[in-house]
Amino acid sequence: MSSGIASTVVAGLLPLLGAGFGASATLMVQRSSARAARLKFAAESRLSHREELKSAIMDYFEAAQQVQGELDVRERGGAPADLKRLIESVWLAEKRVEIICSDTLRDKMVAHARGLHDAVRDAATYPDWWAHCSVLQRELLAQTKADLAPQHDW
Repeated sequence: MSSGIASTVVAGLLPLLGAGFGASATLMVQRSSARAARLKFAAESRLSHREELKSAIMDYFEAAQQVQGELDVRERGGAPADLKRLIESVWLAEKRVEIICSDTLRDKMVAHARGLHDAVRDAATYPDWWAHCSVLQRELLAQTKADLAPQHDW
């Protein structure tokens, strides 16, 4: 009788063990899938942020280039366009970057925009605006490259 009871118990436990192993495997697959989905979402978010930042930086550089072109005109003795309006567009473009960039990039960008602003406001002090702004621009470009470099978590 004891072998019959043992046989019945084993026959009853085997399906339960199978169901337990199946449920464990299902949970492991779901956990792995959820982790993969989180990693994919994080990668897509980083890529989206990078593209937004790159677009904002390019808008800043376009606005800065307009100011620089007019500073060149002024440096050669010509009559530049409305520099006040142009420098305001630089500051607006800078703010667009500032709200999404790193603190280090923000500091470099503010310094560059301030350098352009100083050159626009005081032609007597900065007759060669490029001498004043070139180091600031080089530092800004270096930090921009660092911030836009792909970041990997692996």
